[in-house]
Amino acid sequence: MRTIGEAQINKKKPHLTAISFGAALSPRSSPFAPLLFSGRIPQGFQTAAEAGFRAVELSLRTPDEVNSEELTDLLDAYELSLSAIATGRSYIEDSLSLSSPSAEVRNQAIQRVEGLIQLAAPFKAAVIIGGIRGRLDGTTSEQSQLRKSAILAIRECARYANELGVILLIEPINRYETNFINSSLEGIQLLDQISEPSVKLLLDTFHMNIEEVDLATAIKSTNDRLGYIHFADSNRLAPGQGHIDFAQVHQALADIRYQGIVTVEILPLPDDATAMHQAGVYLKALFGQY
Repeated sequence: MRTIGEAQINKKKPHLTAISFGAALSPRSSPFAPLLFSGRIPQGFQTAAEAGFRAVELSLRTPDEVNSEELTDLLDAYELSLSAIATGRSYIEDSLSLSSPSAEVRNQAIQRVEGLIQLAAPFKAAVIIGGIRGRLDGTTSEQSQLRKSAILAIRECARYANELGVILLIEPINRYETNFINSSLEGIQLLDQISEPSVKLLLDTFHMNIEEVDLATAIKSTNDRLGYIHFADSNRLAPGQGHIDFAQVHQALADIRYQGIVTVEILPLPDDATAMHQAGVYLKALFGQY
């Protein structure tokens, strides 16, 4: 387990402004495990606020899993903002994929993402394109065609997001979960192919620990195209519970003058509240916000 020692905390820290912390939660139980307070959003919001978080990310299967007015009331009550909406549960639970061989399924996936974009817009929240990209199956030729179809589908979502002032986030995911955009470089290349101003990159330290040669170098290569970042340690636990060198990650964010949300997407272990508080303590020490 890596902890932030006194010497590490007291050494001169790079200056990062406009950084706030978020936590990923879900209003429903889900097979997707690294979410806190699944099905217990009010308790999750309260604990997040107590732990020093100022934003929440919601993992939603469908837009109607939350009521906008009730969500607004909860956010206001705990002085939180909605930073992003994750869409992967639509793939995990409904098999909707932007790279599906079926045009009908791709269209259903586009409609689902657009519904979540509509939900996100009034909250000025981003929408994440992670697992809903799906994976590329078949022969090399078939995979190439599926990739082209997926790029068209993502571009359609991006243009709709741009109309509503919503940022779309492409999240590279490790090779054991998909073969479609694993690394930061592949993410940047996809952004170039989509070529829409509403699209940014989301990096997740858990996936980066598997795919990148060096996390700091990968972060710096994204420069101003980095729109969001997930913190999770090498074992998917709260930062500080594994072996990732978050001091280097922190320095790299400072080097590119990142200003945005640092969100923890972590397993609820040993339990939701403990994981949330562990993450809050670690992030405040790392970013010098005590």
